[in-house]
Amino acid sequence: MRKLIKNKCVSFYLLKPETYLFGKHHFIRNKIKAAGFKIIGKQKIQLTFSDLMALYPNLMARITMSLRVPFLMDLDMYFVEGDNVVPRLNALKYDIRQELSGAKLGGFLHTPDSPTELQQHLSILLKSQS
Repeated sequence: MRKLIKNKCVSFYLLKPETYLFGKHHFIRNKIKAAGFKIIGKQKIQLTFSDLMALYPNLMARITMSLRVPFLMDLDMYFVEGDNVVPRLNALKYDIRQELSGAKLGGFLHTPDSPTELQQHLSILLKSQS
């Protein structure tokens, strides 16, 4: 999968535990497909506490995410392909969150905010494949 990510048209999203708790994983998948993205792969990943701290440099995000630690050890990571994927998928993330919870920040799914963050997060999330 790492070779696919070298392609500038590929990014990813992670489903957070509440996505399954509230049965919203199909809703999110349908929204992503309806936006013209193609889901090209899925991988289970395991996060450690230090992975969480590396993914979320913002103090408030770290506090919020650390509350989920027992439930965040195994996550579904979906690889997505499409034109201008990183900014478009990032914008879609906020729309999905707004629709599901009335708030744009936090919850349900994670996507990288920028191409730089994409590379940083991949180095953390796919460390076992390096």
